[in-house]
Amino acid sequence: MNLRSAARGFLVFLLSAPALHGNSDGTVTYSTGNVCALGGAMVDISCTYEYADIQHEEATVNSLWFTKGDKSQPVDLEHDTNYTGRVEYSCGEIHCQHLRCHGTCTLRIKDLRHSDSAVYKFRFTTRHARQYTGDPGVTLSVTDLRVKVSIPSPVSSPDWTKLECLSTCDLAGDPTYIWFRNGLNVGDGKWYWNQPEGGEIFSCAVEGYEDLRSPVVSLQGNNGEGTVTYPQSSLVCTLRGATADLDSTYEYPYDVQYNPTTVKTLWFTKGNKSQHTDLLSDADYTGRVESSCGEVSCTGSRCHGTCTLRIKDLRLTDSATYKFRFTTNHPKGEYPGDPEMTLSVTDLQVKLYFPYAVDPTYAKLNCVKTCGQAGDTPYIWFKNGQNVGRGEHYMDYSQSGNNYSCAVEGYHLRSPLVYAPKTPSVTISPSGEVEEGSSVTLSCSSDANPGATYTWFRLITDHSSRETKQGPYLVFRRILSSDSGRYYCLVQTVLRTTSELINIMVKYGPKHASALPSPSGEIKEGSSVTLSCSSDANPAAEYTWFKNNQPLLWEPSQPHTFPSVRPEDRGTYRCHAENQYGQLGSNSIFMDVKYAPMTPSVTVSPSGEIEEGSSVTLSCSSDANPAAEYTWFKDHGSVRKSGQNHTITNITSELGGNYYCQAHNEIGHHDTTFLFIKGNCSFKRSTHLPHSHRRTVKHWQTNVAVRCLKSYDYVPVTSSSSESNGSCNNHWFLTGHHTPPSRLPMDEKKEVLQQSMWTGRKARYRGGGLSSEQSLGCCTRERRNRRER
Repeated sequence: MNLRSAARGFLVFLLSAPALHGNSDGTVTYSTGNVCALGGAMVDISCTYEYADIQHEEATVNSLWFTKGDKSQPVDLEHDTNYTGRVEYSCGEIHCQHLRCHGTCTLRIKDLRHSDSAVYKFRFTTRHARQYTGDPGVTLSVTDLRVKVSIPSPVSSPDWTKLECLSTCDLAGDPTYIWFRNGLNVGDGKWYWNQPEGGEIFSCAVEGYEDLRSPVVSLQGNNGEGTVTYPQSSLVCTLRGATADLDSTYEYPYDVQYNPTTVKTLWFTKGNKSQHTDLLSDADYTGRVESSCGEVSCTGSRCHGTCTLRIKDLRLTDSATYKFRFTTNHPKGEYPGDPEMTLSVTDLQVKLYFPYAVDPTYAKLNCVKTCGQAGDTPYIWFKNGQNVGRGEHYMDYSQSGNNYSCAVEGYHLRSPLVYAPKTPSVTISPSGEVEEGSSVTLSCSSDANPGATYTWFRLITDHSSRETKQGPYLVFRRILSSDSGRYYCLVQTVLRTTSELINIMVKYGPKHASALPSPSGEIKEGSSVTLSCSSDANPAAEYTWFKNNQPLLWEPSQPHTFPSVRPEDRGTYRCHAENQYGQLGSNSIFMDVKYAPMTPSVTVSPSGEIEEGSSVTLSCSSDANPAAEYTWFKDHGSVRKSGQNHTITNITSELGGNYYCQAHNEIGHHDTTFLFIKGNCSFKRSTHLPHSHRRTVKHWQTNVAVRCLKSYDYVPVTSSSSESNGSCNNHWFLTGHHTPPSRLPMDEKKEVLQQSMWTGRKARYRGGGLSSEQSLGCCTRERRNRRER
């Protein structure tokens, strides 16, 4: 027990017989059967318990105190929401001797409330699952102090007033009372005598709890003056729609200078002491107030009376402070009751609890007011509109379709319905498409009582989510594309949890446009290449392609494929992404097509006639990527020189022969033939020629250079001879032979000429001998795996 409480009389020590439960193996004994304590104070309730020492070993004990529930399912006070933060258990060590174990346990309740008035029981469970409950328990009564005013000797001592400090239950231990006049300590004792001087207020308290004072009373002087007291608490709590009675007692002198005293009374809430409005004439109370004053009784020189104010059909706006005032014919004979009475008008409310953790669907419903003491009014319970019982509490299995309410017996007004939340309504504002950068608000609402709590979550996957915000609204001041997703609103009450999904699709223009080739890396002629354009956009963007900044007429929004890429496809490409919310250009990509050298082109510099002893430069060029490298060959493969140009200086007959170049890179190579021919040009009669073309000619020795080109054009050369008496200006043309005529015997040359003459295509023959107008053919030498261009 709390020693301080005991010393000051907050506990009554009435020993009761041992309380047994189950069998004689275990007992519970309380230190008292009744406890009276002040509201706001602290109280200790103690007990001792005993049980059999089974199997000669100390058994572990679990203990609890409870007021609610039955023996099979008691509600531990430490888990009761009405006592949260206000209860403590203090259980001592267990001692075992002679096959019996003994223990003590104390329940401490702090900041006592009137609703704590109840029967408290102790229960313990041993390690062997034996349970013992102490019956009938301890009755706790929580009370307030009040001051009673009387004039014990109105004849002999009419000027003395007796003040007594009282409570609704007896505080044991002979407590010491402290008295306060106008807020100052003026003494102690059960009673206080005072000779009123006018305008004084008094209150009392118990020593050690001076902050827990009684309501004050107001006393006026007795020399022709009067007093007003309120027998009720200074706070009156009642229900909306009900009727409230406010009582007052007053006292005044029987006569003033031997003239009867005239008394007028009134009640008021508005104004001050000098100016006030009688409630009987106040428009806010019309038809709802009555003032009923009883007969005045006089003893000696003092008269006493009572007056009651009745307010019907109470409204919440009637909550106010009320004062009683009476007036005599004495010059100073106006006496207000100070300080006042406070009336609080309230509604009933249903509070829900789930006292049993093992069964979270079993609910306890309490009918409560926002003021006043619990349990001082009989309540009627309604389930789905039907009367289902009477009492302060109602127990039921909660189901989402049920609703509950309570009422005070005798009054038709019920509490607001309590019911589980309906499926929430989720809306988005503004409605329609959601554009990035705009302001968007998600709203969640549900019909529920008690009021539901709302929490917004963003769904990460089908099985996971992240809490976003608490409250019915989720606001995006400037919504981003990354805010797109599924959101759900969770609505919770003690009865039910429900939710609803909403999907947000943020619309936005293209972002991060990117052009990519596939495959990446080196691109070779003839391979397949696909160009793709991508961007982040909602709705999906359409694409336009550009090559070297010129638009291409390709299908929009589709990758473009080159089935067999060509050299002319080489260039810089980019794409342009666009939807109704914006547009964006991509990066540029250079498609570098690699291909083998084309058929080389050969040129001679200087062009025109070439004289013996001069210099000539042969040049070879070819279109290739990467750029080609060149090698010159003479006479069937002997390497002459590398490089694009080959220069021959001081031309002689020994330098004659077949020249050609090869263009090559990492992809492949291509050859061409350049004929530089050393031969004889002889003019003589030839018997192998047709008879009609025979003529006698002289023999000429000539060095002749001929270039063989694809286009069959020719290169004129200058001849020189040791036996020259004229010039031999002959032209050699391309034929289909693979052996240059310069290497053929003379007879075969004539055969070639003859064949050419008869075909009429590759050589011309006009007469008996070889004149300057007659021609020999030239052939193209083609290397293996090479193609002509």
